[in-house]
Amino acid sequence: MSHTDVTALPASVEQQPAARSLWYLPYEIFTASLSTYFLIVCWSLYWIAAGAGALLSWVLPRSLIERAPLLWLSASSIALAGITQAFAYFLPDYSNPREIAYEIVFWLTIGVFARSYLIYTDYPATFEGLKQSIDERPLERWFAKHLHHPIDAIFTRIWVANSVALIPLTVLLILPWTINYYVITGYALALLLSQFPSELIDHTHVHTRVFQPRLGASERIKSLMKVLQFYYDYVLTLLVARVPHYYRVQHLYIHHVEGNGPADSQTTEPYDRASFTDFSRHAFIQGVHLVFGWPVYRYLAGRGKKRPMRMLVQGLAIWWTILIALAWFNPIAAVIVFITRFIGGNVQSLVAFWQHGLVDPEESHEAHGSTVDFFGPEHGNLGNDYHVEHHIQPGRHWSAYYDVFSKQSAIDGAHNAVVFQKEMFGPLAMVAALWRRDYQAVARYAHLRGVDPNDKAELARIVEERTRPIGAPERTGFFLWLDTAYSRLMSHFMPTRFYV
Repeated sequence: MSHTDVTALPASVEQQPAARSLWYLPYEIFTASLSTYFLIVCWSLYWIAAGAGALLSWVLPRSLIERAPLLWLSASSIALAGITQAFAYFLPDYSNPREIAYEIVFWLTIGVFARSYLIYTDYPATFEGLKQSIDERPLERWFAKHLHHPIDAIFTRIWVANSVALIPLTVLLILPWTINYYVITGYALALLLSQFPSELIDHTHVHTRVFQPRLGASERIKSLMKVLQFYYDYVLTLLVARVPHYYRVQHLYIHHVEGNGPADSQTTEPYDRASFTDFSRHAFIQGVHLVFGWPVYRYLAGRGKKRPMRMLVQGLAIWWTILIALAWFNPIAAVIVFITRFIGGNVQSLVAFWQHGLVDPEESHEAHGSTVDFFGPEHGNLGNDYHVEHHIQPGRHWSAYYDVFSKQSAIDGAHNAVVFQKEMFGPLAMVAALWRRDYQAVARYAHLRGVDPNDKAELARIVEERTRPIGAPERTGFFLWLDTAYSRLMSHFMPTRFYV
């Protein structure tokens, strides 16, 4: 089936796109404002942390942190939490020289904290390197001995780092007598650092359960793994601004069933993937889903999926109960927690747009037609970058996708999907280039079976075609000019890498 076979498509898709209404403009301005705020905050936090890290690298080189990264992360996390309590008021008092000095120390500590987190959670590019890295860390070496998939021990550094980074700041955020501007800033930075590593471990965990003990494990080990899984599912998930079970339910029972199609609650098809404004609309809708879950519930109810419905309701009930209790205890903290969850729709949309940002209108129902791959590290960013292979065989362990990808790429000298060399052109760089409508830049690093790799003009044409909305109206005239100009502006605020 293709999109030209309208008899097989939902009515909302088979109809001709209607013209955009002027009433739509206020909605787009509102959603674009929210995503603009999100992006500028991320950009500011990144460059402040990067600047502080670069300044401190003269006295605290990376090699020194690499000797004991968890120790540095723990110390900087405690120090960051401690310095937030040196200020007398909720907001900084710049008439007080002492508070100015404290703020300088705060931003320098941010640099150490960010560098320590990124160094501790880093991992080698090859499978052999992963195994060696696991063997060098006692905690991960112990987990490798007891997990069903020993290589999953590499994720230990992510859940440990997120715990160390977020627990102190979350406690200070919750307590009414400790929360202030600096606590909120440190909390926001910790959340920003943790989001993409959290995506890596979450994605594996919902498919093959990271804490699954090996066959023949003792009852003591099985019990310990159950405790750790409970901690991850119900404590750490909340710490990183996620709702228990939401990701599992949406990802397994909707996204993999619909494959980015029209009924997928995360679908990118009706959006202009080269538009920051359309990205913002997608992010706003995802934010609504993340905090209320109603569209996900409605999809499941319509298909009689009772077990995932119960899981979704349970997770949302836990989150809302905590939020309401927090609102009674500390309203400011409750607002911050709600906002971080809601605006997290932007993170969800970034992932959706780089994994499903190029959609072939003739083969959108096929994984290779709606999904891109990023080739770089041998294991593909712990399997996450071989997304076509994952959609075709979602039940396989992430470590198997490299072989599948290599075999697919060997056929006729290229892969059936659009593939990018990640070390030269990463996911965030791709999204930024699309917002600039710089299809030539995207094509420069793209490979596709059946297209001469030297024919960049043809690749650019294909890239542009695959960014067009499907079943939705396109902008024209003044609105297209305005959207293009603003999208290009916002592309400059996209941090294309996380290196401090």
